[in-house]
Amino acid sequence: MLRSMVVALLSLITGSALAVDTTFLLINSTSYPISEMSITQHDMGMWSPNLYHGPAIKPGESRQIVIPASQLVCQVDMKLGFSDGTPAATWQYLNLCDLRKIRVYYDRYSGITTARYNE
Repeated sequence: MLRSMVVALLSLITGSALAVDTTFLLINSTSYPISEMSITQHDMGMWSPNLYHGPAIKPGESRQIVIPASQLVCQVDMKLGFSDGTPAATWQYLNLCDLRKIRVYYDRYSGITTARYNE
């Protein structure tokens, strides 16, 4: 019994030590200031809390985004909220494990979101 508890504890500690945050550069190529960012495992629809707490990212600006290891899964959808009241937009099928830089585009009138990765 004690041995099982020690093994379980060591595996938790080892797993925690291996878990690291991931970062990427988010470039705002929309026409709207970005104030919030949430992620969900692809097609799950259970959004994380807001992961961006800095000043709004104005059109043309960029910021380093940190995804805590506790929130990290590779295949995600990302939802961005805008500080001017524009409805939130979603980008699908992002691989956070390989992402270094993403430039996001959004056409509010058509609802179309596009992105360029690691350019």
